[in-house]
Amino acid sequence: MAQNIINELGALAIGSRMRRLYDALSKDAARVYEDHELQFEIKYFTLFYLISKRKQIGIMDIAEELSLTHPAIIHLAKELEKKGYIESASAPGDSRKRMLQLSAKGKKSLPAFKKVWEKINTLNEQLFVQQHQLLQTLEAIEKTLEERSYYKRFQNDTAR
Repeated sequence: MAQNIINELGALAIGSRMRRLYDALSKDAARVYEDHELQFEIKYFTLFYLISKRKQIGIMDIAEELSLTHPAIIHLAKELEKKGYIESASAPGDSRKRMLQLSAKGKKSLPAFKKVWEKINTLNEQLFVQQHQLLQTLEAIEKTLEERSYYKRFQNDTAR
């Protein structure tokens, strides 16, 4: 790996390193989806996957399950609706509640997505699980931050 300031900064630039890795993975994943004639970006994956598993699910339930904000889910959902993969419907008994479900195009494309996801999963296991236990480390960090946020830790440490 070429030397650069982000590498020199080490732990101080952990967010930048994670962003750089995400950008590299996103770029190549976009190419994979394109090669399989799927108009899809990596940022849609968890939302699309969740909807495919739950058949029909409300925005608030999605936000809670994915630990994302309501506006973030709405933004991603609008983009996926524009691409034709999902659609919204009113909830039975409460027309104000918006439910998301796969569209006809989403259902038709699902087998192709599943094929791609199987290959991506195998590759990710080779890169991140078997070699470096990255997923377990990330899970441990997330749990630690759930117990006490990064901000609270910073505030407590700088108060000394």
